[in-house]
Amino acid sequence: MDPVTMLKRNYDTLTKAEQRLADYILSHPRCVLDGLGISDISKAARSSNAALVRLCQKLGYKGYSEFKYSMHRYLLAQGAERGEESGEGPAAPDPMHNTIETYVRYLRRIPDCVNTDDLRRAAQSICTARHISIWGFNRTFQSAKQLSNRLGRLGIFNQVTDDWVVMADDAEILAQGDLCILISTMGRGIRGRENTLRTLRERGCKIILICMNPKQPAAEYADLVFALPWISHDAGDNFFEDQVIVYLFLELLLYEVAKLYPG
Repeated sequence: MDPVTMLKRNYDTLTKAEQRLADYILSHPRCVLDGLGISDISKAARSSNAALVRLCQKLGYKGYSEFKYSMHRYLLAQGAERGEESGEGPAAPDPMHNTIETYVRYLRRIPDCVNTDDLRRAAQSICTARHISIWGFNRTFQSAKQLSNRLGRLGIFNQVTDDWVVMADDAEILAQGDLCILISTMGRGIRGRENTLRTLRERGCKIILICMNPKQPAAEYADLVFALPWISHDAGDNFFEDQVIVYLFLELLLYEVAKLYPG
């Protein structure tokens, strides 16, 4: 059963504090899509964090996070991503359309996050580098391999790795005139390995970071940082895949490379 129906069916069994929360959520369902936390919703509903947790548990969820995920999926299917302020009301359930619509909206935000001059500088660095090493971490390794393969098809030799032993060796070899491209969405895969990045900088190797969290430690060592729209973070769950955004950015970068590379 969907969370909205459960809220309505259980309404009379709720306490006054829980009813205020139910009223607010039913009147402002986008509060979940907009990523509001427990404190935000509790304050807006003139209730408390504890009451919100109890409400979620009364509906059969383990807590607010599980309720939020269920609510998000329900609203996505109902077309709430198109916005309740438009006056159109919820559209007929169409999960396929609305999933695509959400990705398209984030893809269209890339130009707002990426400086065109920086993109061209990155392409120039790729075209003129003596050696290129591409590092991927966890799921971003697939994006790193994609970039490596596409550069290879253009005739630009490079190597790609997700192995920290190889990365440490690279840091002792790469120097002035070389390029290291890091792809790390959040920076968790790099955390604690700052010495390797420091060695790269000390040896004069240029570093380009492609990420979604520009506050990660790796950004401190990068010559260029591209912080892309962070779809999974904004959505508040893992339903959406960040690498879709990364792949399109790589296409934009490769387009600039293709315009500059003489091969």
